[in-house]
Amino acid sequence: MPLLSISTNTKIKNEQILLANSLDFISSLTGKPKNFIMIKLTDSLSMNFAGTDEPCAFIEIKSIGSLVPSKMSKPSCEFFSSELEIPKERIYIFFQDVDSKNWAWNSKTFG
Repeated sequence: MPLLSISTNTKIKNEQILLANSLDFISSLTGKPKNFIMIKLTDSLSMNFAGTDEPCAFIEIKSIGSLVPSKMSKPSCEFFSSELEIPKERIYIFFQDVDSKNWAWNSKTFG
């Protein structure tokens, strides 16, 4: 909690660097400790955006609180555009604030 899910049609050359940089970014963005952040990366997908298969990405950021999409969309888009080497206009970002009673860890829910 938070969960960052990165889906892209590009091949990520160094997954561990992307994961480490993304962990730092999401921790800073949400103010959540790194030991509770999970990152899921799926690359080399068959994806089409705006009628083409040019590089694109779908980013999901889920968290219990701490999300302010209107303030987070610009830095998030800039970060992932730079890290993935994908133009900002080819990236969708979905923010989801999850109720604590719907998120479990270590055999119990957070709320």
